[in-house]
Amino acid sequence: MLSLNVNPRAFAYVLISVTDMDQALDLWATRFGMEVVVRRRGDDHGLSRLWGLADDDIVDQALLVTPGRQQGGIHLVRFRQPGPAVREGAAPTDLVPKSVDIAVHDIQSRFAELEAAGFKFRSKIGRFETDGIVVHEVHMNGPESVNIVFLEMEGKPEHVSIRGYGVAPQVIATTPDNLGEKAFFESVLDLDETSYHRFSGPEVERTIGLPPGGALDVRIFGDSDYDYGRLEIVQYEGVKSNNLYSRAQPPARGFLSVSFFVKDIGEALDRAASLQQSRGIDAMRAPTRDHGVVETIFGRVRMATLTSPAGLVVLLVEQPRG
Repeated sequence: MLSLNVNPRAFAYVLISVTDMDQALDLWATRFGMEVVVRRRGDDHGLSRLWGLADDDIVDQALLVTPGRQQGGIHLVRFRQPGPAVREGAAPTDLVPKSVDIAVHDIQSRFAELEAAGFKFRSKIGRFETDGIVVHEVHMNGPESVNIVFLEMEGKPEHVSIRGYGVAPQVIATTPDNLGEKAFFESVLDLDETSYHRFSGPEVERTIGLPPGGALDVRIFGDSDYDYGRLEIVQYEGVKSNNLYSRAQPPARGFLSVSFFVKDIGEALDRAASLQQSRGIDAMRAPTRDHGVVETIFGRVRMATLTSPAGLVVLLVEQPRG
Protein backbone atom coordinates (compact mmCIF):
# COMPACT_ATOMS: atom_id res chain seq x y z
CA MET A 1 0.00 0.00 0.00
CA LEU A 2 1.19 3.52 -0.80
CA SER A 3 2.42 5.38 2.29
CA LEU A 4 1.87 9.12 2.54
CA ASN A 5 3.91 9.38 5.75
CA VAL A 6 7.00 10.81 4.08
CA ASN A 7 9.16 13.94 4.14
CA PRO A 8 7.07 17.00 3.12
CA ARG A 9 10.21 18.89 2.04
CA ALA A 10 11.03 16.40 -0.74
CA PHE A 11 8.86 15.89 -3.78
CA ALA A 12 7.20 12.50 -3.85
CA TYR A 13 6.87 12.07 -7.61
CA VAL A 14 7.59 13.90 -10.83
CA LEU A 15 4.72 13.42 -13.29
CA ILE A 16 5.80 12.25 -16.75
CA SER A 17 3.23 11.64 -19.48
CA VAL A 18 4.22 8.89 -21.92
CA THR A 19 3.01 7.49 -25.22
CA ASP A 20 3.83 3.85 -24.49
CA MET A 21 3.68 2.57 -20.90
CA ASP A 22 5.49 -0.70 -21.64
CA GLN A 23 8.44 1.18 -23.17
CA ALA A 24 8.46 3.63 -20.26
CA LEU A 25 8.53 0.83 -17.68
CA ASP A 26 11.28 -0.89 -19.64
CA LEU A 27 13.39 2.26 -19.26
CA TRP A 28 12.62 3.32 -15.69
CA ALA A 29 12.07 -0.08 -14.06
CA THR A 30 13.99 -2.65 -16.10
CA ARG A 31 16.98 -0.54 -17.14
CA PHE A 32 17.24 1.95 -14.27
CA GLY A 33 16.17 -0.54 -11.59
CA MET A 34 13.24 1.37 -10.10
CA GLU A 35 10.47 -0.57 -8.38
CA VAL A 36 6.77 -0.17 -9.11
CA VAL A 37 4.92 0.92 -5.96
CA VAL A 38 1.47 1.14 -7.54
CA ARG A 39 0.23 0.17 -11.01
CA ARG A 40 -3.25 1.30 -12.04
CA ARG A 41 -4.59 0.24 -15.41
CA GLY A 42 -7.77 1.93 -16.53
CA ASP A 43 -9.35 5.26 -15.75
CA ASP A 44 -8.78 7.58 -12.80
CA HIS A 45 -11.83 9.82 -12.50
CA GLY A 46 -10.33 11.83 -9.65
CA LEU A 47 -7.19 12.93 -11.50
CA SER A 48 -9.03 13.34 -14.81
CA ARG A 49 -11.51 15.77 -13.28
CA LEU A 50 -8.76 17.56 -11.37
CA TRP A 51 -7.00 18.14 -14.71
CA GLY A 52 -10.19 19.09 -16.57
CA LEU A 53 -10.23 15.93 -18.69
CA ALA A 54 -12.94 13.43 -19.54
CA ASP A 55 -13.36 10.55 -17.06
CA ASP A 56 -11.82 8.02 -19.46
CA ASP A 57 -8.88 10.14 -20.67
CA ILE A 58 -6.40 8.36 -18.36
CA VAL A 59 -5.77 4.75 -19.39
CA ASP A 60 -2.67 3.65 -17.44
CA GLN A 61 -0.49 4.83 -14.53
CA ALA A 62 2.47 3.66 -12.46
CA LEU A 63 4.26 5.05 -9.40
CA LEU A 64 7.95 4.10 -9.16
CA VAL A 65 10.77 4.72 -6.68
CA THR A 66 14.39 3.68 -6.42
CA PRO A 67 14.63 0.77 -3.93
CA GLY A 68 15.56 2.13 -0.52
CA ARG A 69 13.97 5.52 -1.21
CA GLN A 70 10.37 6.58 -0.67
CA GLN A 71 10.60 9.89 -2.52
CA GLY A 72 12.05 11.44 -5.62
CA GLY A 73 10.02 8.94 -7.62
CA ILE A 74 8.40 8.89 -11.04
CA HIS A 75 4.65 9.01 -11.72
CA LEU A 76 4.07 7.69 -15.23
CA VAL A 77 0.73 8.35 -16.88
CA ARG A 78 -0.60 7.42 -20.31
CA PHE A 79 -3.51 9.37 -21.71
CA ARG A 80 -6.02 8.00 -24.19
CA GLN A 81 -4.95 10.66 -26.69
CA PRO A 82 -1.51 11.99 -25.70
CA GLY A 83 -0.79 15.57 -26.71
CA PRO A 84 2.42 17.13 -28.07
CA ALA A 85 5.67 16.97 -26.10
CA VAL A 86 6.14 19.90 -23.73
CA ARG A 87 9.75 20.55 -24.81
CA GLU A 88 9.29 19.85 -28.50
CA GLY A 89 11.30 22.47 -30.41
CA ALA A 90 12.27 24.32 -27.21
CA ALA A 91 15.57 26.17 -27.01
CA PRO A 92 17.92 25.20 -24.14
CA THR A 93 17.19 28.52 -22.40
CA ASP A 94 13.40 28.49 -22.80
CA LEU A 95 11.33 28.46 -19.62
CA VAL A 96 9.91 24.99 -19.06
CA PRO A 97 10.03 21.90 -16.82
CA LYS A 98 13.25 20.57 -18.30
CA SER A 99 15.23 17.69 -16.82
CA VAL A 100 15.29 14.69 -14.51
CA ASP A 101 18.62 14.08 -12.74
CA ILE A 102 19.79 10.51 -12.17
CA ALA A 103 22.66 9.67 -9.82
CA VAL A 104 24.84 6.86 -11.12
CA HIS A 105 27.64 4.57 -10.04
CA ASP A 106 30.48 4.34 -12.61
CA ILE A 107 29.24 6.91 -15.12
CA GLN A 108 31.61 5.66 -17.83
CA SER A 109 30.02 2.20 -17.75
CA ARG A 110 26.48 3.61 -17.61
CA PHE A 111 27.24 5.84 -20.61
CA ALA A 112 28.69 2.93 -22.58
CA GLU A 113 25.78 0.57 -21.89
CA LEU A 114 23.16 3.16 -22.76
CA GLU A 115 24.97 4.20 -25.93
CA ALA A 116 25.27 0.53 -26.95
CA ALA A 117 21.51 0.18 -26.41
CA GLY A 118 20.87 2.98 -28.90
CA PHE A 119 20.23 5.94 -26.61
CA LYS A 120 21.46 9.30 -27.90
CA PHE A 121 23.50 11.75 -25.84
CA ARG A 122 23.98 15.47 -26.40
CA SER A 123 27.74 15.21 -25.81
CA LYS A 124 30.43 13.12 -24.18
CA ILE A 125 30.76 13.02 -20.38
CA GLY A 126 31.73 16.42 -19.00
CA ARG A 127 33.58 17.36 -15.82
CA PHE A 128 33.03 20.48 -13.74
CA GLU A 129 34.11 21.66 -10.32
CA THR A 130 32.16 23.83 -7.87
CA ASP A 131 33.39 24.73 -4.38
CA GLY A 132 35.93 21.94 -4.55
CA ILE A 133 33.34 19.32 -5.55
CA VAL A 134 34.03 17.49 -8.81
CA VAL A 135 31.00 16.26 -10.76
CA HIS A 136 30.90 14.19 -13.93
CA GLU A 137 27.77 14.78 -16.00
CA VAL A 138 26.20 13.81 -19.31
CA HIS A 139 22.82 14.68 -20.88
CA MET A 140 20.67 12.13 -22.72
CA ASN A 141 17.73 12.72 -25.02
CA GLY A 142 15.01 10.90 -23.11
CA PRO A 143 11.58 9.80 -24.31
CA GLU A 144 8.91 12.48 -24.78
CA SER A 145 11.69 15.11 -25.13
CA VAL A 146 12.53 14.89 -21.41
CA ASN A 147 16.19 15.75 -20.83
CA ILE A 148 17.82 13.12 -18.59
CA VAL A 149 21.00 14.14 -16.77
CA PHE A 150 23.32 11.45 -15.37
CA LEU A 151 25.57 12.62 -12.53
CA GLU A 152 28.41 11.15 -10.51
CA MET A 153 30.13 13.12 -7.77
CA GLU A 154 33.72 12.23 -6.93
CA GLY A 155 34.13 10.96 -3.38
CA LYS A 156 30.40 10.70 -2.70
CA PRO A 157 28.82 7.23 -2.81
CA GLU A 158 25.40 7.64 -4.41
CA HIS A 159 22.28 5.73 -3.41
CA VAL A 160 21.51 3.70 -6.53
CA SER A 161 19.61 0.60 -7.61
CA ILE A 162 21.31 -2.72 -8.36
CA ARG A 163 21.51 -1.45 -11.95
CA GLY A 164 23.67 1.49 -10.86
CA TYR A 165 21.05 4.25 -11.26
CA GLY A 166 19.35 6.42 -8.62
CA VAL A 167 16.14 8.28 -9.56
CA ALA A 168 15.69 11.13 -8.80
CA PRO A 169 17.87 13.30 -6.58
CA GLN A 170 16.37 16.32 -8.29
CA VAL A 171 14.49 17.69 -11.26
CA ILE A 172 15.32 20.89 -13.10
CA ALA A 173 13.08 23.73 -14.24
CA THR A 174 14.10 27.01 -15.90
CA THR A 175 12.62 30.28 -14.62
CA PRO A 176 12.69 34.00 -15.47
CA ASP A 177 13.15 35.08 -11.83
CA ASN A 178 14.77 32.73 -9.34
CA LEU A 179 14.16 35.10 -6.43
CA GLY A 180 10.41 34.92 -7.06
CA GLU A 181 10.59 31.12 -7.16
CA LYS A 182 12.69 31.14 -3.99
CA ALA A 183 9.98 33.08 -2.14
CA PHE A 184 7.36 30.57 -3.31
CA PHE A 185 9.33 27.43 -2.46
CA GLU A 186 10.46 28.69 0.94
CA SER A 187 7.31 30.50 2.08
CA VAL A 188 4.61 28.18 0.71
CA LEU A 189 6.26 24.74 0.52
CA ASP A 190 8.60 25.36 3.48
CA LEU A 191 11.62 24.04 1.54
CA ASP A 192 15.27 24.66 2.40
CA GLU A 193 17.57 26.34 -0.11
CA THR A 194 20.24 23.62 -0.06
CA SER A 195 22.53 25.17 -2.69
CA TYR A 196 23.06 28.45 -4.53
CA HIS A 197 25.62 29.28 -7.22
CA ARG A 198 25.93 32.06 -9.77
CA PHE A 199 28.13 31.32 -12.77
CA SER A 200 29.47 34.09 -15.01
CA GLY A 201 32.48 35.06 -17.07
CA PRO A 202 33.86 34.32 -20.55
CA GLU A 203 34.23 30.55 -19.95
CA VAL A 204 30.60 30.21 -18.86
CA GLU A 205 29.47 32.37 -21.77
CA ARG A 206 31.30 30.10 -24.24
CA THR A 207 30.17 26.83 -22.64
CA ILE A 208 26.49 27.70 -22.31
CA GLY A 209 26.20 30.07 -25.25
CA LEU A 210 25.38 33.19 -23.24
CA PRO A 211 25.96 36.71 -24.59
CA PRO A 212 28.73 38.88 -23.08
CA GLY A 213 27.77 39.77 -19.53
CA GLY A 214 25.33 36.86 -19.26
CA ALA A 215 25.17 34.64 -16.20
CA LEU A 216 23.57 31.55 -14.74
CA ASP A 217 21.72 31.60 -11.40
CA VAL A 218 21.26 28.05 -10.01
CA ARG A 219 19.40 27.22 -6.79
CA ILE A 220 18.35 23.89 -5.28
CA PHE A 221 15.46 23.47 -2.84
CA GLY A 222 14.40 20.53 -0.70
CA ASP A 223 15.46 19.06 2.63
CA SER A 224 19.06 19.72 3.66
CA ASP A 225 19.22 16.26 5.27
CA TYR A 226 17.59 14.24 2.46
CA ASP A 227 19.27 14.19 -0.95
CA TYR A 228 16.37 12.91 -3.07
CA GLY A 229 13.29 14.79 -4.26
CA ARG A 230 14.88 18.22 -4.65
CA LEU A 231 13.97 20.99 -7.09
CA GLU A 232 16.70 22.79 -9.03
CA ILE A 233 15.77 26.08 -10.68
CA VAL A 234 17.93 27.74 -13.30
CA GLN A 235 17.74 31.34 -14.48
CA TYR A 236 19.62 32.37 -17.62
CA GLU A 237 20.52 36.04 -17.21
CA GLY A 238 21.00 38.22 -20.28
CA VAL A 239 19.08 35.85 -22.58
CA LYS A 240 15.64 36.23 -24.14
CA SER A 241 13.60 33.13 -23.27
CA ASN A 242 10.15 31.95 -24.28
CA ASN A 243 7.88 30.88 -21.42
CA LEU A 244 6.52 27.45 -22.40
CA TYR A 245 5.01 26.43 -19.06
CA SER A 246 1.51 26.67 -20.50
CA ARG A 247 2.38 23.59 -22.59
CA ALA A 248 2.87 21.47 -19.46
CA GLN A 249 -0.80 20.61 -19.08
CA PRO A 250 -2.36 17.13 -19.38
CA PRO A 251 -2.61 15.39 -21.80
CA ALA A 252 0.71 16.82 -23.08
CA ARG A 253 3.69 14.45 -23.09
CA GLY A 254 6.79 14.81 -20.96
CA PHE A 255 7.55 16.40 -17.58
CA LEU A 256 4.31 18.04 -16.39
CA SER A 257 4.44 18.64 -12.61
CA VAL A 258 5.69 17.50 -9.21
CA SER A 259 3.74 16.19 -6.22
CA PHE A 260 4.45 16.69 -2.52
CA PHE A 261 2.89 14.64 0.28
CA VAL A 262 2.11 17.07 3.10
CA LYS A 263 0.63 16.81 6.58
CA ASP A 264 -1.80 19.73 6.27
CA ILE A 265 -2.93 21.21 2.96
CA GLY A 266 -4.85 23.93 4.78
CA GLU A 267 -1.63 25.29 6.28
CA ALA A 268 0.06 25.34 2.86
CA LEU A 269 -2.90 27.19 1.34
CA ASP A 270 -2.80 29.72 4.18
CA ARG A 271 0.91 30.30 3.51
CA ALA A 272 0.14 30.75 -0.19
CA ALA A 273 -2.50 33.35 0.63
CA SER A 274 -0.04 35.22 2.86
CA LEU A 275 2.60 35.23 0.13
CA GLN A 276 0.09 36.55 -2.40
CA GLN A 277 -0.95 39.27 0.00
CA SER A 278 2.64 40.39 0.52
CA ARG A 279 3.95 40.02 -3.05
CA GLY A 280 0.82 40.64 -5.08
CA ILE A 281 -0.26 39.06 -8.34
CA ASP A 282 3.27 37.89 -9.22
CA ALA A 283 3.49 35.59 -6.17
CA MET A 284 1.99 32.72 -8.17
CA ARG A 285 1.18 32.24 -11.83
CA ALA A 286 -2.33 30.90 -11.16
CA PRO A 287 -4.79 30.89 -8.26
CA THR A 288 -4.55 28.03 -5.77
CA ARG A 289 -7.13 25.27 -6.16
CA ASP A 290 -8.35 23.11 -3.28
CA HIS A 291 -9.83 19.96 -4.82
CA GLY A 292 -11.07 18.51 -1.55
CA VAL A 293 -11.05 14.75 -1.00
CA VAL A 294 -10.72 12.73 -4.21
CA GLU A 295 -10.15 9.09 -5.09
CA THR A 296 -6.99 8.71 -7.23
CA ILE A 297 -3.97 6.47 -7.73
CA PHE A 298 -2.76 7.93 -4.40
CA GLY A 299 -5.85 6.56 -2.64
CA ARG A 300 -8.64 8.56 -1.04
CA VAL A 301 -6.81 11.82 -0.34
CA ARG A 302 -7.23 15.56 -0.13
CA MET A 303 -5.47 17.35 -2.98
CA ALA A 304 -4.67 20.91 -4.00
CA THR A 305 -2.86 22.55 -6.91
CA LEU A 306 -0.34 25.37 -6.62
CA THR A 307 1.54 27.07 -9.44
CA SER A 308 4.93 28.73 -8.98
CA PRO A 309 5.56 32.23 -10.37
CA ALA A 310 7.24 30.75 -13.46
CA GLY A 311 4.47 28.21 -14.00
CA LEU A 312 5.68 24.95 -12.41
CA VAL A 313 2.61 23.01 -11.24
CA VAL A 314 2.81 21.52 -7.74
CA LEU A 315 0.25 18.95 -6.59
CA LEU A 316 -0.22 18.68 -2.84
CA VAL A 317 -1.48 15.38 -1.44
CA GLU A 318 -2.73 14.91 2.13
CA GLN A 319 -4.12 11.78 3.70
CA PRO A 320 -7.50 12.68 5.26
CA ARG A 321 -7.74 12.46 9.04
CA GLY A 322 -10.24 10.06 10.56
